[in-house]
Amino acid sequence: MVLLFAWRYFKGKKSTQAVQIISWVSILAMAVGTAALIIVLSVFNGFESFIKNLYSDFYPQIKITAIEGKTFIPNDSLLIRLKNLQGIQSISTSLEENVLFSYEENQVIATLKGIDTAYNHVTNMNKNVRYGKMDFTSVEDIAPIVLGIGISNRLGASDESPLPINCYSFKKGTSTSFLDMAQAYNSSYFSVTGVYYLQEEIDNKYAFAPLHIVQELTQNVDKISSIEIAFSKDAKQASLEKELKQLSAQYHLKAETRYEQNKTLYFILESERWAVYAILTLMLIIASFNIIGSLSMLVIEKQKDISILKAMGMQHGHIRNIFMATGILLSTIGAGIGCILATSVCILQQQFGFIKLGGSGSFLIDAYPVKMKWEDFLLVMLTVIVIAAIASIIPSIKASKKPIELRVK
Repeated sequence: MVLLFAWRYFKGKKSTQAVQIISWVSILAMAVGTAALIIVLSVFNGFESFIKNLYSDFYPQIKITAIEGKTFIPNDSLLIRLKNLQGIQSISTSLEENVLFSYEENQVIATLKGIDTAYNHVTNMNKNVRYGKMDFTSVEDIAPIVLGIGISNRLGASDESPLPINCYSFKKGTSTSFLDMAQAYNSSYFSVTGVYYLQEEIDNKYAFAPLHIVQELTQNVDKISSIEIAFSKDAKQASLEKELKQLSAQYHLKAETRYEQNKTLYFILESERWAVYAILTLMLIIASFNIIGSLSMLVIEKQKDISILKAMGMQHGHIRNIFMATGILLSTIGAGIGCILATSVCILQQQFGFIKLGGSGSFLIDAYPVKMKWEDFLLVMLTVIVIAAIASIIPSIKASKKPIELRVK
């Protein structure tokens, strides 16, 4: 019965046009606020998905590293047990060391990552090679290397460079005089076969070369710094991650998920999302003042109806609920219109990308990415209902406390 009264009060003709106008202004305000909140959250979803996919090309689903120190000798029994686990698609071993690259008069300190032939099955780095190729299956007289575009630019070397680049790694456990620095490091020549373009932080830091070459150069023969793992599509990820953590601990190693490898990144993405949600929710709260005004005018408009209902024996609580339901109904209609508007804008952006990013092609994508999630729609609708319920309390209480005034003229 409460909803029936609320619907009649919303739909019914008002004695003054101002009440009708204020009601529709309230609906419009909630519609705009709802649409804005959903669109912005969808854009954040798009950026979050894009960034996660970008980083997933470099960071594996599981990375096993030493608890202490940088390197370890892989245990054969561990590798066998890993391969026998159901849900494991590929396993790769790698070694990372900081080295000095030199080409002509340019020098760059970067991380040289030695990878085996299974690495491209664990990550998707090969698809990010923009110039040349990333193929270490056959090694010529001069070892191949793939540089990040940041390293490539600073060195002035690329896959079209006629000369190889020199790489220096300081020897371990040697005490060398400053007068004989040549004995303090190992050096090797590398031929640039490719340049990748992924993300600025990675592009400026990492170069890739065959694992055994890096092991020899850095005096880490038979040692690695990580075991990187990719899951199959039908893997039970949560249980498999737990099992890998327990198995790694038995060999005094630690297993980290993609989230644990990038805690700061994921924290920032989540924090920014909730910060934007809070700011736009404040906008909805401001818009809800229209609900207060609309209901206050409606209470004045329906003062005679309130007196009749009270005279017929309706309780104060029922009258309060009628006006609260009317306020929630106004907001819900506005939110529904906002959801339709937001969905239309997001679909158009997905199809045509009409809202472009600035930067004249300096970004990896041209237009703002958009990804709609039903959880966002549900969250926004609940937010609108809660705000509308709170905004309707004061006018509804005033309506319930109106005295009975029935006068025969």
